[in-house]
Amino acid sequence: MLNALIPLSALLISNAFLILGHGLLLTLLPIAASGAGFSDTQVALTGSGYFLGFVSGCLATPLMLKRVGHIRSFAVLATCYSVVILLFPLLPEFYSWMLLRFLIGVMISGLYMIIESWLNGTSSASNRGSILSIYTTLNLVMVMCGQQLFNLGSERESMLFGLAAIFISIAIIPVSLTRSSAPAVVKQVKLNMPKVWQHSHVALIGAVVAGFVTGAFWALAPIYAKDNGFNSIQLGAFLSATVLGGACFQVPLGKFSDRFDRRSVLMLTALAGALVSLLFIGLPYVVNTFGGWPAAISAFFWGGTCMTLYAICLAHANDNATSEDFVEISSAMLITLGLSSAIGAPIASLAMGIIGAQGLYAFTSVCLATFFIIVLLRRRSHTIPASLETKESFRAVTDMASPTAYEMDPRTEADADNVKQ
Repeated sequence: MLNALIPLSALLISNAFLILGHGLLLTLLPIAASGAGFSDTQVALTGSGYFLGFVSGCLATPLMLKRVGHIRSFAVLATCYSVVILLFPLLPEFYSWMLLRFLIGVMISGLYMIIESWLNGTSSASNRGSILSIYTTLNLVMVMCGQQLFNLGSERESMLFGLAAIFISIAIIPVSLTRSSAPAVVKQVKLNMPKVWQHSHVALIGAVVAGFVTGAFWALAPIYAKDNGFNSIQLGAFLSATVLGGACFQVPLGKFSDRFDRRSVLMLTALAGALVSLLFIGLPYVVNTFGGWPAAISAFFWGGTCMTLYAICLAHANDNATSEDFVEISSAMLITLGLSSAIGAPIASLAMGIIGAQGLYAFTSVCLATFFIIVLLRRRSHTIPASLETKESFRAVTDMASPTAYEMDPRTEADADNVKQ
């Protein structure tokens, strides 16, 4: 494994700096938008712009890679990302931020695709799964570190924007200086929603619900914390605990779903997430009494349920799928997640406008409870035949990825080997 990682060290270092700056920006932008006088709905719509840009980038980046290759594409996208970050404090208008967040979505999804296709192209069938796990873990750790950087000065937003731009600019250096050869150009993303629906109604509906919930969280959770009086340290701990919970629970819940009907695990996970969401409605009063640790603990368990939902749905969609279908189904699931994330944030903001900051978690509770009912009814009306009980082994995934990440999954090893030959 060490011999496999050495040629990828420059790429992984660049990835670490990229995600560090991106993680800081995910926390900073909603707070800065609120400070600039944006309403909760406007903050949510800027978040929707990001998710729409992410989907657009997944579809457009292969065209750039065909023209100029991986290293030049990475340098161009990262440079543009740094420039866009510095434009935020200079253009504090709603429509400008909508456009800028859309551009960020395009660029970060393109950068993900470049990194992931590079990792896939330089790995082998024997280590591809391990490299994917290392990459996923690195992303989660650096996002949490980026969130903690917000503590350096929540009232000095210009400095934080500059810091995020610096980290992303530094990410260009290792990739540009590497002596490793870049891989072949990635394939164009193919979407086949009917195929996903055919494989699993529950999985596709679950991707929509997961998008609603996580899209609302990333766009509005910092606003929830700010409106409820969390200081910068409490806010950072609150967001990081959510990501950590998703990371810690994903594999245990996934392995549990390997042993039992995945729909049952989805039901229990959705129900638990709905109940934990209800806790957040009264959480500010607890925080004012006991400090920030109840919020961090609650956020940890919320992340453990809500941030794992998509991965289990993806595993359910790919049960009984052939290796030829895997990337196509997974790409369609990811695009569904991105589009529904763009829709979920504005709807949650409407709930916040009606009942206050607690409306965010009231919205997530309703979404998860509805999904619980849908899966319950589906499970009663549709029994999986015994011949279809053979499952693919669960593998941890993150929604911070492009469709190219699924080519690294060992279940596509046969296809990857054929391409190399």
